[in-house]
Amino acid sequence: MTPAPANISEATDKTAAVPRGGSGCSAKSEQPASGEEGSRQRRRGAELEDAIRAACVTELAVTGYGELTIESVAARAQTGKASIYRRWPCKQDLVLDSVAAVMSGPMMYISEQTLDDKVTTRDALLDGMSQVVTFMASDHGDAMRSVMGESLRDKSFAGTFHCEFFDPRKEALLNVLRRGVERGEVRPDAVDDFVIDLMAGALIHRVLIRQDRPSRAELEQMVDGFIMPAISPRCAC
Repeated sequence: MTPAPANISEATDKTAAVPRGGSGCSAKSEQPASGEEGSRQRRRGAELEDAIRAACVTELAVTGYGELTIESVAARAQTGKASIYRRWPCKQDLVLDSVAAVMSGPMMYISEQTLDDKVTTRDALLDGMSQVVTFMASDHGDAMRSVMGESLRDKSFAGTFHCEFFDPRKEALLNVLRRGVERGEVRPDAVDDFVIDLMAGALIHRVLIRQDRPSRAELEQMVDGFIMPAISPRCAC
């Protein structure tokens, strides 16, 4: 799977939303009222979509996934429900797209194409982990915790969340390890999902479970004392 950031569509308010395949959305039973957007702030295209995504993430952080509604997002974004339904058929699609958009950077673009030749595997992994810690310590961290909590309760939601959010980032990390193999910094057998799980698990435990923010020095200790020794070529002596 080739990782890619959530695209910001240039569609206007008249653009119809195309449902995302396999999203698990159920048909909405409520249709937005006619003329509902008449008194709302008139924004179009990327500007409106960015405002809706930002409002969605804020609602996630404030109320959590369970209490978030299309109505509450529309009110916070100062737009109508119709503007949201045209782009995202249901709450799940809106949430996944919004979270992917605000977290498009961490562990996504650390790949062979974006890394200078001077950047070692160790430096690339350390930078990616630092990005994740910084993100989770920001205002968006509570939104992410809410979404991850929902993925533990709803198997359908979890499947979509893993496919659209975690899998691209896992592939980005695997690409870093593959690059490391080519550079002689990583063993071929270390390019493995299990290694990725170990790396992610260390961060999840510290940042999500303990709600702690590891310092740069602690991340360096994690990379130098645990990750690199586990994936580096073994000494032939």
